[in-house]
Amino acid sequence: MERSDQIKLFQGTNDSELLIRKLIGSSYDGITITDPDGRTIWYNESFLRMSGLLPAQLDHYTVHELIENGGLENSASAESIARRETVTMAVTYPTGIEALISATPVFDNDGQLIYTIGNVRDLTELNKLKQQLDETFALTKGYRKTLQEVQLKSVDGNQIIYRSSSMEKIVSLAHKFSVVDTPILITGESGVGKDVLANYIHFISDRKDKGPVVKINCGAIPEHLLESELFGYEAGSFTGAGRQGKVGLFEVAHNGTIFLDEVGEMPLSLQVKLLGVLQDMKIQRVGGTKQIPIDVRIIAATNANLEKMIKEKQFREDLYFRLNVLSINIPPLRERPEDVFVLLVHFLDLFNEKHNMKRSFSPSAIDPLLSYHWPGNIRELKNLVERLMIISDEDIIDHTLVPTKMRNTETEGLDIQEDDFTPITTEKTLKDLINDYEKRVLAHNLEKYRPMKRCADILGIDLTTLARKKKRYKL
Repeated sequence: MERSDQIKLFQGTNDSELLIRKLIGSSYDGITITDPDGRTIWYNESFLRMSGLLPAQLDHYTVHELIENGGLENSASAESIARRETVTMAVTYPTGIEALISATPVFDNDGQLIYTIGNVRDLTELNKLKQQLDETFALTKGYRKTLQEVQLKSVDGNQIIYRSSSMEKIVSLAHKFSVVDTPILITGESGVGKDVLANYIHFISDRKDKGPVVKINCGAIPEHLLESELFGYEAGSFTGAGRQGKVGLFEVAHNGTIFLDEVGEMPLSLQVKLLGVLQDMKIQRVGGTKQIPIDVRIIAATNANLEKMIKEKQFREDLYFRLNVLSINIPPLRERPEDVFVLLVHFLDLFNEKHNMKRSFSPSAIDPLLSYHWPGNIRELKNLVERLMIISDEDIIDHTLVPTKMRNTETEGLDIQEDDFTPITTEKTLKDLINDYEKRVLAHNLEKYRPMKRCADILGIDLTTLARKKKRYKL
């Protein structure tokens, strides 16, 4: 078949041929048609976009000549012509696009080769998606591996999740304190998990099977109701009192543990009565005359500075010493960054089960969360994880959903002031000026962020790179 006849074959004006030409021309895949000699007699715009070849090259050179002059590294069409069979191969074009090419020979009724049709599929986006999936799977695998390394203390569903040495010491103290009935005072910022630790102490003590743990938020109950809630009341003891009276929470906690959260918010008038309970282990209901013996373990917690409140006459010193026989201070989350990742994984699993989801964090979403200082501590982290899981439209939570204030912390390690720049009028070379500035940035961040892994994350470099630069600059 003459070349002119071959070209005419693709220049028909009937509707069917026009439709086929339009379909092929608009295809996202690249499509080529070559003759038995390797001349390209038809191609679409997608092939030009992916290959980077010009129409002049395709119109004047065979695929064999394009390989010889460097226009192509290899050609599936050329292989298909030589082997007279379908050939599939992966190539990377000079444009940087990775593609999968399939070339299929077409024979006439006599078995003579008349065309080779090439289909070029752009793999760049697919490979990018695969890479993201691989990263996500690797991260998920890291989740599981990290969780296996975590010190996980679990008793009847009560857990303390941690990896830091500071929390290791706190859990060790909790075990020592759990074997005695001496009052415990837990201090720490709001949201650090004081109530979780109180529950944990109860559930590892021998009181677990004898009585409940009863929590009272001393700041949430109105002052005029707090006494009756704590100690109960007798029938008709005040206007609105029930006819049968009411058992107080101290009696409910008999043989168990009573947890007085935000004890610094307790009114002074009730502090006196609480002191009496601690001394005698007896309570008296409102409107009653009988002393009722109780057996409870008392754990109190506060985020307030009780010693300052004592000086300001807002908290009784004698009650403070009664409560503060054994004390535990839980550090804020910003002082134990090692715990952030394992807590993220824990809450991710928790809410996936709760909401019947299969969410996971992308690596780009994890990075700013690990760098954030978490002023609201574990409570803030827990709430954020649940919120991100619910608002995400995809199973992979992307960094774009992370609040802006958290994403901005990725560059917080570069807060060098203008005064830290060496004046540009110096006689130093540009290379020396850059080295001086890099040294100052590294010194600033190595002093500010611990451990080195976090410093490397803040700077956006590998830990090995940071270690090498640290050695280079003798920091």
